[in-house]
Amino acid sequence: MADEEVLLGELGTALHGATLPADVVEEQLAAVAKRLGLDGQFFTLQSFLAMEVRNGAPHVTVRRMSFDTHWNLTRMTALLTLSRDLAAGRVGVADGRRRIAEIAAQPPPYGRALVVAAYGVYGGAVAARVGGNLIEVLVGALVGAVAGLIHFGTLRSNTVDLQKSFIAAFVGSLCAFVLARVLPPFDAPRALFGGVTLLVPAMVLTVGVHELASEEVESGVVRTGYGLLRFAMLAVGIAAAVTVTHFAPALPRVTATPLPFPVVLALVALGGLGLVACLQGPRRDVVAIVAATVLAYATQEVTKRIVGEHGAPMLSAFVLGTAAYLHANATGRSLPVMMVPGLLQLAPGFLGTQAVLRLMGGEPSSQAEELSFFRVAIVAVQLATGLLIAGLLFRRRRAPRRTGQARGDDNHARGAGG
Repeated sequence: MADEEVLLGELGTALHGATLPADVVEEQLAAVAKRLGLDGQFFTLQSFLAMEVRNGAPHVTVRRMSFDTHWNLTRMTALLTLSRDLAAGRVGVADGRRRIAEIAAQPPPYGRALVVAAYGVYGGAVAARVGGNLIEVLVGALVGAVAGLIHFGTLRSNTVDLQKSFIAAFVGSLCAFVLARVLPPFDAPRALFGGVTLLVPAMVLTVGVHELASEEVESGVVRTGYGLLRFAMLAVGIAAAVTVTHFAPALPRVTATPLPFPVVLALVALGGLGLVACLQGPRRDVVAIVAATVLAYATQEVTKRIVGEHGAPMLSAFVLGTAAYLHANATGRSLPVMMVPGLLQLAPGFLGTQAVLRLMGGEPSSQAEELSFFRVAIVAVQLATGLLIAGLLFRRRRAPRRTGQARGDDNHARGAGG
C-alpha cells in the first residue's frame, strides 16, 4: 500500500475519533486526496472507514475504528488544522503521518481532578440555566461532580461507555433523591438535569440529524440510534434510582423560582469556563468558548420572550452557527470551538429528563408531557436546520455530491464544518 493511502487511512481514523460528523471527515479526506493527486471515494460509519483510491488501478481499503463519543476540542482542532495543511500542500506525507501519531499520543490538556471539578461547575450552571435557584445550583454541582468522577474519572475503554452512562445516571440520581429528602425542599428534576447534563446524548442526536441532512444517511441513522440507546441507558439509571428510593417518603413537589437573569447569565459564563476543561478545549480559545455559551443562552432567552416557553431553536442555532462560521473565517480556528459549547446550551435534554422522571414517578401526565420525547426529536431537527442554513450562507461552497464513478471523478475539496 502506498504511503499516500496509509496517510489517508490514518487521517480518516483520527478525524473520526475526534467526533466529527461523517460528511466533514469525508470532505477533509477528499481535499487531501486531491492535493496528493489521487481520486478517491470515502465512506465512514461509527465503526469503520472504507475508501477507494485511484492512481491508475483502483484500490479499496477498509479500516476498523473505535467509536469515541467523548469531546476533545484540542485534539479536534489540531487534526483539522493538520488536514487543512495537508490539503494546501504545506505538510508532506511523512510529516503528516508523524503529526497524526503525535496528536494521538498527546495526553489530555486538563487533568482528571480539574475535569471532575469542571463537571460540577457546569452542572450547577445548567441547573440555573433551566430555572433552578441557589439550592438547585448547589445540588446540581454536587451531582455533576459525582457523574463526572464516574464517567470521565474512570475513562478507560470506549466499550463500557453505555454502562458508565447507566452507572453515572444511577448514582447521580440517587444523590439528588437522597438530598431532596434531607435538605429543605428543592426542585429535584432541575438539579438532577444540571448534574447529568453532560451525560445526556442530545449532542449526539443533533450531529446525527446533521448527518442525515447532509446525505450521510447510513452514518446518521447509526449515530441517532446510538444516541437513543444512550438516552435509554440514562433513563434506566434514573429509573433504578427511583426504584431504590421508592419506599422512602415521596419527593416534595417543588417548582424552583429562577434566579435573576443577570445572575443566571454570570453562572452560564462560569459554566462556559468549566466547559473548557470538560471539552478539553484549547487554552487560546477560552474566550470563544465562553462567548459561545453566553450567546447561545442569551439568544434562546430572547426568543422565549417572543415566541413562548421553549423559544425558537432554529433561530438560536442559526445565530450560533453564524457566529461560529464568522469566527472561524476571521481567525482560522476550527468551527467546533464555538459550535459545540454553544449547542450544549440549546440541546433539548431537559425535556427528556423531565419526562423520564414523571413516567418513573407514576405521576399523571398531560398530553403535552406525553409528547416530550417527540418534542426532543423536533428540537434536534430544528437545531440542525438552523445550523445548516448558517452553513449555506457562510460555509465555503462545495461541488454537488455524486454517486458511483462520477462521484469519484469529481470529488472536489470541501471545507471543514460541524
